[in-house]
Amino acid sequence: MINEVEMTHAKAIFFGEHSVVYGKKGITIPLLEMTVNVKLLKNKNNKQKRDETLKFIANKCNIDDNTEILIESKIPVGKGLGSSAALCVAICRAANVENIKEIADSCEKFIHGNPSGIDVNQVLNDYPLVFSKDAGAKKLDFKLDAFLLIIDTGVIGITKDTVANVRKNYKKNKKYIDILGDITEKVIPCLEKKQLEKIGQYMNLAHDILKKINVSHEKNDEVVEICNKNNALGSKLTGGGNGGCCISLCKSYESAKYIQKKLKEKGFLSWIVSV
Repeated sequence: MINEVEMTHAKAIFFGEHSVVYGKKGITIPLLEMTVNVKLLKNKNNKQKRDETLKFIANKCNIDDNTEILIESKIPVGKGLGSSAALCVAICRAANVENIKEIADSCEKFIHGNPSGIDVNQVLNDYPLVFSKDAGAKKLDFKLDAFLLIIDTGVIGITKDTVANVRKNYKKNKKYIDILGDITEKVIPCLEKKQLEKIGQYMNLAHDILKKINVSHEKNDEVVEICNKNNALGSKLTGGGNGGCCISLCKSYESAKYIQKKLKEKGFLSWIVSV
C-alpha cells in the first residue's frame, strides 16, 4: 500500500447553481458526513481496468496500471454533491501529489466540460464558501443552528449536459442568470444573521428560477413540493439539476425527521446534516 486517505468529503451548493458559471457568486457548504476513502495498492501481476475518468486522474497523478485504486465512497454519483471532485482530490492525496487543486480542476473540466470550479474549492475545505470565478473562494462565516435535508431524487443528473444546455440558450436565460446572482448576493447577510425564514424564501425563489432555465426535473419539483407541504422553511434543487439532489431547510431536527419520513413514504432517500 502506498498511502491511504481517511476522508475527503462531499459538498452541496446552497445558492448560485449555473449562475456561478457566468461570474456570479455561489455559496457552498461541506457535507462532512459523506466521504470517499482511497487506497493505492501495488499489484505487479494484474493491471487494473479503469473507466475514462479514472484513467484521466491516474495519468495526471502518475499512477501506473499496476497500482490498483481502491475506492470506498459514501457520496452518491451523478447527484450534484461533488462526487467527481471529491474522488479526484482523494486520489491526488493518496498519490502524494502537490498540485492537487490544479489536477482536480483539470479533471472537472474533463468530466463536466465548463465547470465553475466551485466543487473543487469546497471539497478542499471543511467550512462554507462564497465563490466566484474572479474572486475565487473565500470563507463565509455562518452557523444557522438549523438542519438541512439532502434528498436524492433517484434520477442521475448529468452536469455536463445541463451546463451545455444553459449555455446554448444563454441569451434567453440571461435575465434568469442575473436573478440567481442577485439572490446569492441578497442571501449572504441573511445567512450571517441567521434569518432562517428569509433564507427559506430565497431557496424557494431560486428553485422557481432554476425551473425557468430548464434545469429542474419533475422529481426535483416533487421533492420540493413534499418538503414545503410539510413545513420546510424552503427547498430547492442543488447542483447541476435535471435530477440529482435537492436540499431542504428545517428549523429543528424533529422537523427534518418528520419530512424525511414523508419523503421515504414516496420512495425518496435522504440524509440530515446540520448547518
